Order: sequence, then C-alpha cells, then structure tokens
Amino acid sequence: MIPNTPSAFSVRATNQAPSFSQLLTPSASAYRSSSSNYSITETFVEQAPKEPTPPTSQVQNPTASNLQEEILIRLMDTELSEQESAVVSLRRATRESRDRRIDLCTCRLLAALRSMLLCSSAAVQINATAALVNLSLELENRVRILRSGAVAPLVDVLKGGHPEARDHAAGALFSLSLEDENRAAIGVLGAIPPLLDLFSVASADGVRARRDAGMALYYLSLAVSNRLKIARAPGAVRALLSVALESEEAPVDGAPPPHGPGLARLAMMMVCSLAVCNDGRAALMDGGAVASVVSLMRSPAAAAVEEYCVAALYRMSRGSLRFRGLARSAGAEPVLVRVAYSGSGGEMRRNMAKKTLRAMRGEDYNDAPPQMGFPVDDDGSVVSEGLKSFRGRPNDHGNPSHMKSARF
Repeated sequence: MIPNTPSAFSVRATNQAPSFSQLLTPSASAYRSSSSNYSITETFVEQAPKEPTPPTSQVQNPTASNLQEEILIRLMDTELSEQESAVVSLRRATRESRDRRIDLCTCRLLAALRSMLLCSSAAVQINATAALVNLSLELENRVRILRSGAVAPLVDVLKGGHPEARDHAAGALFSLSLEDENRAAIGVLGAIPPLLDLFSVASADGVRARRDAGMALYYLSLAVSNRLKIARAPGAVRALLSVALESEEAPVDGAPPPHGPGLARLAMMMVCSLAVCNDGRAALMDGGAVASVVSLMRSPAAAAVEEYCVAALYRMSRGSLRFRGLARSAGAEPVLVRVAYSGSGGEMRRNMAKKTLRAMRGEDYNDAPPQMGFPVDDDGSVVSEGLKSFRGRPNDHGNPSHMKSARF
C-alpha cells in the first residue's frame, strides 16, 4: 500500500529525493537502499526531523513483502516439491491473518497462483485452490482476483480437477459471487453448468461442497444474465427440484450441523429467483415446478421451505393463464388455503398465498411488491429475512465480518 507523499516533503526536497512511493515499492528490491539513496534520505531527515511518519496501515508490511518474494521464487521453480511448498506456505499465511490476505493478494502472486490451479500434482492444485479461497474472503480482493484471470482455471478445476480441489473451487466461486461486480463475468466464463452439476449430485464428501456450489449459484442468479443462463441450461430446473425434494443429510460422525441454509432451501431459493423473469417462469412450468412445489408443501419437510414454496407459486402465477391450469391439476388450492388462513407463517406469506389463490381463480389483484417479512432485493428477487443472515463472508456461511480466521 502506497502512502501519500507529505506536503512538507514535496516543498523541502523536490529536487533532492524521490517520492515516498518510489522508496516504498512492493518488490523486495525496495528494501535494499544504495549508498546514494541513504544519503538522500539522511538529508531529508536532517531538513525535516519532525515530519510525521505515515500510519502503519498505509505502509506495506515488509514481512509480507518478503514472504511474497519467497513464495513467488518457489512457485516459478520447475520442481514440484518447491511449488507445493510455496502453495502450502501461502495457504498457511492466509488462513488466520486478514492483513496477510490483503497484503498477499497482488497481481504478481495471483498470476503465479493461477497456473498452479491446473497443476498435474493433486497436492499443488488442492493447496492453490484453498489459498485462493482464503484470499477471496476479503472484500478488497474479490474484484482483483476476478480480473487476474483466476476464474477460468477455477471453472476448469470444477469440471475435472481433484475432488478436494473441486470443493475449494466451489467455495472460491461462492466467495467471488458475493461481489455484485463479479457475477455477470463469472457466468460468462462458464461457471454455471459445473456448479449445477456439483450442486445437484450427492457427494461422498458430504454437503459442504454442494452448499458452496448452491450459494454460488444463488448469488450468480441475482444477475439477470445468469438467471437466463440457468433457466436455459438443459435439465437445470429438474435438477433444482430434485434437490428441493431431498431429505436433509444428518451430520456424520458427530460433526456439528453445518451453518447456512440446507440444500433443499437453497434449491427453492434459486427456484424463487428464476421465477422473477418470464424465461425463468416458463422454464419452471416446463420442468414441472408447479406440481413439485405443491408436493413439497404437503411433505413433512414443508416447514423449512414453505416460505420459498409460496413465493415460487406466487411468482409463477403472475400474468400466466398456463399457471392456473397447472396449479389446479396439482391440487394447489388446499395447501394455499391452509397457508392463507392459518395463524402461522407471517402476514406476507399469507398475503402471497391469497394473491396466488386469486390468480388461480382468474381474479385481478393489486400486485404490489412485498413490504414485510419477505423483502424484495434491488433486482426484484424475493429473499427471505433468514437468508440475509448469510450475506457475509463465506467462511462458515455467516461468520461476522470481523472474524479473522479462514476456512482452509
């Protein structure tokens, strides 16, 4: 990080010394002063002995800079053992320290790390993707990582990398998708099909990778262009509905329950997101979403996802004659009546159920946006209040923003 040049310095030593930005370059060579530089600096100190030093936060950490140089040298080595040692060091350094994650997320290091993502060595690939997840935890790093060209190799890892590296790649894409500016580009780079594959297929490693893939897909779907890509992807709607109907997996070997929404809830969140646009509504009805959602509302698991089921039916009902016939055939009226006139579930859920019933009967209604309990995102997608608690850093899906430890 480059400090601003003090004004007194520019007045007293304009023709005598380079600026602070020249003296404090990020490379290791910046810390090797020649005798001439030493004399210039000494002259400046004599002329301005009371000049305040720049805040620590504005000066790059020499230790981090030295570590970056060491890692870069080993990454560029032709020996796999050196490359593995480098990515292990980077992973370890970025695990606990927020400052390290920011200091080490440089263009040079990202460029070197990018080639490690597709390394033939499983150990190198796994540690490289895990290190990238850690770097992506910081808001300041997310756009920089995308612009470094790291997303394309992450997509390749998702398609055919080592299983553990695929899990980390899903986590990295989830983290990067939290940044609005990144979403459309991630979709253009082909992340949606492999994320759908990972989310919809049971994994031997449990649900963490599937949840990361689902969270990435949900946030990507908030961009209109990605919503269309998901709606038009062959088999996407049926895959989402299949996950929505899955029973939640119990934790294995006494492990604590995972943080964040369950897979069924994630799938229904994406169904709701798709139902915002015309293409999405058409794809959902083509894929049998009306009958599947009604069936889910009748199941014992309905309580966890009922708000999303009602929202999905409500969105699909908007201006659609086709929906009326599908909803009647699926027997939607009894379950909607139960929600609309029960004392539980909240006013917004009941109002959406009532409006959906009126749409089924061909009655006009004032389609005002929801105002409480089930708010609408800036782009018009329906989002639960419960989801808002997960809109933080992706480590453990909801850790407070001040937490310094990374997942990997």
